[in-house]
Amino acid sequence: MDVPEMKFTLPLLLLVSLLQACSQTSAPPPAIAPQTPQHYFAKVDADAIPQVAAFYQLSEAQQQQFLQFYHQTKLQQLPGNKRLEMFLHQQLSNFHYEGKNYSASQTMQLMSGNCMSLAVLTTALAKLVNIEVGYRATYGEPMLNFSGDLFISSDHVRTYLFSQDEPDPDRLITQKAAVAIDYFPDRLDRLGAMFDHRRFAAMMYNNLAADALLADDQNKAFWLTQAALQQDPTYSASINLLGILYRRAGDLASAQQWYEFGLKHSINPAAIAGNYLQVAQELNDNAAIHRLEALLQQSNDDNPYNWFYLAYQAEQQQQQDKAILYYQKLLEQAPYLHRANLALARLYLQQNNNTAARTVLRQALRYSYEQGQVAMYKAKLQAVNERQSGQAQPE
Repeated sequence: MDVPEMKFTLPLLLLVSLLQACSQTSAPPPAIAPQTPQHYFAKVDADAIPQVAAFYQLSEAQQQQFLQFYHQTKLQQLPGNKRLEMFLHQQLSNFHYEGKNYSASQTMQLMSGNCMSLAVLTTALAKLVNIEVGYRATYGEPMLNFSGDLFISSDHVRTYLFSQDEPDPDRLITQKAAVAIDYFPDRLDRLGAMFDHRRFAAMMYNNLAADALLADDQNKAFWLTQAALQQDPTYSASINLLGILYRRAGDLASAQQWYEFGLKHSINPAAIAGNYLQVAQELNDNAAIHRLEALLQQSNDDNPYNWFYLAYQAEQQQQQDKAILYYQKLLEQAPYLHRANLALARLYLQQNNNTAARTVLRQALRYSYEQGQVAMYKAKLQAVNERQSGQAQPE
């Protein structure tokens, strides 16, 4: 962030989590949001904040295109969710992935967008034929990007189309069958929690708010974040973004209130705690600093890329032990993330811990499938072995 009196020689980064898994599947507990001032953020035009229904609008022609396919006589023996899946695979075979948030109509017209855009289109089509939809966060290797002092982590969402058939009461398994619509599947993806339509709408608003923040439109980002929290008052990604916006406005006290609120209502608070720690340091709030550092050490956040951000940040602050801890937490969740294995091995070597570096590289080799990666890790292992042999002293 743009922070006066920076204490570190390298810029501090704040995390904008574009997509974040729901931390619980039940209704969130009653929450009284902080009443913080809004005068820092000018009102925007009403059309700048779309209604939820606008996300799912399709043109008449687009609706007819889908319905004609869906109601084909030759497909009627298939369940509805399978027919919808077939339509999507047919239409999206040439889909162009780009990190943009589009409505359902825009996505179908342009045949491009991000995974949220595709999930919006799937939902819009499902609504036309009364197919129940569910969502789940997945954590494969994300897109990681830096923009100024913002660290951008974009995760992935998987959409489920549930069968319209009732579960068989004579069977022990009573859950509905579902088709998983995943446009960028990876066998190493880690699954997060399921979440509902209101959380999904909050995620859409939060994505748009992050877009606005990247475009340096803090007013629009603020009001889109408010729209997200109207859908899901305890959505931690939006709470986190509000803390960033208040910090940018110079109101550290309001940022602190939102971060405290977020910690209270988040089961996986690593991203919030990491950003809150920056505010606590600027406020010289030693009690909060110690509490947050202890929380980060104990946390088992199921999003491994929150740990990537924290590890990277610790490295920038020359805090090697913290960086090692966070990389270790990341690799507990996602041992296949090569850049984390390499970073952790590098840190161990800087501490002359050859044994630990070798262990990390061997683990990375287990999750390497591409020939280039396998060769790279073998070469690094050989280098570590030679280094250890050269440093070995006679007993």
